[in-house]
Amino acid sequence: MPVNEPIDLAELRATLENAGNPWRSSSNSMTRLTEEQRVIRLGVPVDETEHAEIMAAREQHREAAREAAAQAAELPAAFDLRSIGGLDYTTPVKDQKDCGSCVAFGTVATMEHVLRYVDRAPHLPADLSEAHAFFGHGRAAGATCDTGWLPEPLLEKARDAGITFEDYFPYAPKDQDGSKINPDWPNRRANVVNWTNDTNDPVAIKRNIATYGSVVACLFVYQDFFSYGGGVYRHQSGDLAGGHCVCLVGYDDAQACWIAKNSWGTDWGEQGYFRIGYGEAGIESWHTCGVQEVSLRAWLADQRILGLWSNEADANVWAYGELRGWVSLGSNVPTTDLAMLAELAASKSAGAKVGLFEENGRVQQVYAW
Repeated sequence: MPVNEPIDLAELRATLENAGNPWRSSSNSMTRLTEEQRVIRLGVPVDETEHAEIMAAREQHREAAREAAAQAAELPAAFDLRSIGGLDYTTPVKDQKDCGSCVAFGTVATMEHVLRYVDRAPHLPADLSEAHAFFGHGRAAGATCDTGWLPEPLLEKARDAGITFEDYFPYAPKDQDGSKINPDWPNRRANVVNWTNDTNDPVAIKRNIATYGSVVACLFVYQDFFSYGGGVYRHQSGDLAGGHCVCLVGYDDAQACWIAKNSWGTDWGEQGYFRIGYGEAGIESWHTCGVQEVSLRAWLADQRILGLWSNEADANVWAYGELRGWVSLGSNVPTTDLAMLAELAASKSAGAKVGLFEENGRVQQVYAW
């Protein structure tokens, strides 16, 4: 898309004041850039006809999101993955920097959150590789820092091939091939078990957030969004700058807004997060996808075993790791499971840490000291 002339921030502040200050503008990591540099930090291709159609139906989308509470009475009126029973299941906010790789950050953050929330493991080290997602899978599909990409094809790759961890393919904000990835990555990866297209379905979006923890969403970015500093965002001034992918971590019916994690660092927005009004900027109606469970094939971080459980049934032996939570010992060979159980029991008694190799939710190997 063409780069617009920068908006006048003094005029924006006046516009916000006249509108009753629904949100506040601030100097941040994005406003300190040129307009050209800001646009590079987007990354979802925009079809202008599609944009016009979605914006024309904005009020319908807003009303549908408001009515979702009545249609799904079993869902809570508010949900925030950063505070569930006093626990935070999110992973740290990152910065995509000078590359239109937002789809990788929005999708990977969603996978990390689902990993933690589904198994109620808020301390699980879950740092997946945005580089593998974008410069590996994306590059193979023709994506570059200049073109950006879409969440749907990335989720297909995340399901069928998986995404490795950050230490196996560290991120750098420049186009690169997959030569830097650790060749052992198939043994250290996460796979999406299932994903759904929830576009134009706010009930499904809320249900997936409340059940699995997060949803991938895209929005149209207008120039005033770059200076967002807090509050519930609604477009006030400036032209369309491009498309962007983020991770929805919650919603609040009382404020009629979604809660989202961005990838522009913690100096932007509400420490890297933002709230956006229902129906605003195409947030529910343009490339919105739910992730339903994520499986691991990897050695987990060394951790203490805090609990063990088994009964008379075969293949029904469980261990509780201080980082992982409950996980099944899954060799399907009773004698092997009992041997691993004995090793874990000894480590638990000694307070020693152990290594666990997990595949599809089941421990296949144990390294005990």
